[in-house]
Amino acid sequence: MTPPVWPKHARLRIIHLAPAPRPISSAWMYPQPNLSATPLPGIAVELGVAWMLIGLFVVLQRFVRRRGYFSAWASAWAAFAVSLLALALRELALGGSVDAEPAGQQPLVRLLYGAYQLCRVLGFTFFVRGTLMYVAGARARPLTVGQLWLAATVFAAVSTLAASRGFSEMLVWQSVVAIPAFAYCATAMIWLAPSRRTRGKLAIGSSFGGLAMLWAAYVAALCLVGVGAHGALITGAQAFLALHAYAELALSILLAYSMIVVIMEDAKRETDDAQAELRVTHDQLRRAALYDSMTDSLNRHAFADGVGLEMGRATFGTVVLADLDNLKFVNDRYGHTAGDRLLRRCADVIRSTLRSSDKLFRWGGDEFLLIVPSARSTDVFERLNAVLAASEPIDSGVPDERIRLQVSFGASDYSSGEDLHLAIDEADRAMYLEKGRRKSEPRGYFVMRPAASVVAQPIV
Repeated sequence: MTPPVWPKHARLRIIHLAPAPRPISSAWMYPQPNLSATPLPGIAVELGVAWMLIGLFVVLQRFVRRRGYFSAWASAWAAFAVSLLALALRELALGGSVDAEPAGQQPLVRLLYGAYQLCRVLGFTFFVRGTLMYVAGARARPLTVGQLWLAATVFAAVSTLAASRGFSEMLVWQSVVAIPAFAYCATAMIWLAPSRRTRGKLAIGSSFGGLAMLWAAYVAALCLVGVGAHGALITGAQAFLALHAYAELALSILLAYSMIVVIMEDAKRETDDAQAELRVTHDQLRRAALYDSMTDSLNRHAFADGVGLEMGRATFGTVVLADLDNLKFVNDRYGHTAGDRLLRRCADVIRSTLRSSDKLFRWGGDEFLLIVPSARSTDVFERLNAVLAASEPIDSGVPDERIRLQVSFGASDYSSGEDLHLAIDEADRAMYLEKGRRKSEPRGYFVMRPAASVVAQPIV
C-alpha cells in the first residue's frame, strides 16, 4: 500500500502544535514534582529522633556545665527539632498540596516557612559556633548568641520572601549556609593537631563532611530536575531526592552520637587526670605516714607494716639500735633547732654506711633502728664507728662552740626473720648497757670522740 501523502499545510499544523521547550531561566516558575519535601510520616520519624537526641543532650548537660561547645551543639539540635515541628505543621496546613500555588502563599504557610528557615539557619550557625569553641578554645571569638539570632532572622526573612516558587527554592537558599558551615566543621575537626585527634573527633569531622557533600549533591539534583534533564540523569536525581532525607537522618544520628563520644573521651581524660592526682596524693600521704619528715628515715609505722623488710626477713643479718647521748643537753642549752640539726646529722651519718638492702628507721625520739641483712655485728660496728669518727661537728649557733655527735650503739645478730623481734629486744638492752657505761665516763660535749660499742650475744 502506498503511504498517504500529507498536504504541506497539514504538516505545518503538526509542527505548530508541538510544545516549545521551557527556557532554563524560567524552570523554577513551573510546578515541579514534590521530590524535595519529606512526607509527614518521615517528618514524624525525624522529629522523634531529634527530640530523643535532645533528651540525651539534656541529660548529659548536667555533667558538662563548663563546656561551652557542648551547649552550642545542643542548641543546634534543639533548633533543628523546632524546624522539623514547623515543617510538620506546614504539611498539615497544606493538606498534602505541597509546593502548590496558591496554597503555598497562605499567610500561615509563609509564617511556618519563615520559622522553619530561621531554625535551620540557627542550627547551622550553632554547629559552627560550637566547633569553633572546641577547636580554638579561649582564642575563639565567635559571635554572641544575640548576634547569631539577628543574622539568622535577617537571612530567614529575606530567603522566605525571595523563595516564592516553592519549598525546593527554600532548600536552595538554605544550602548557601549549610554547605559552608558543614564544610568548615568537617575541616576543623579532621585537621586537629595529632595530640588532640581522637576517634570521636574524626567521626564528627566525617559526619560533618558527609552532610556537606549530601547538601551539595542535593542542590545539584534539584537543578537537574529544574532544568528538565532527561535520561539517566533525571532518573538518578529523582531517586536521590526521594531518599536524601533518610540519608540526612542517618548522618545526623551518626553526628550526634559522635559528639557524645567526644564528650565521653573528654570526661575520661578528666577522670584519668583526677586519678593520677589521687595516686600522687596517695603516695604523698603514704610517704608522710611511713617516713619521718625530719630525718627522712622510715618510721615505726613503716616497720609495723613491713615496709623495706623483705630482704631483712629472707636471710640472716644484724639489728643495731642507736641512741643520741647528748640530744637532751643540746636541746636544753642551744634550743630545739640545734637538736633537730643533731638528729638529721645522726641519720645522715648512719645512712652513709647503708647498702640498698639496709633500712634505717627512726625508732623513737632520739633512737634509730638499723636492719642490715646478710651482715654480722662486728663488720657493722666497724663501719659505723669509722663514719662516726669522721663526721664533722655541727654548728651550735653559739660562737666558738660546736656540737660533736655522740651515739651509743647496741647490736644483736639474728638468723632468720622469725628472730627479728627478739634481736631488736637484745639490741635495745645492749644499747642501754652501753649508754649507762658512757654516762659514768667524763665527757666533753664539744670535743669529738668516737663512741664505744657493746655487742649482744647472737640469737641462735
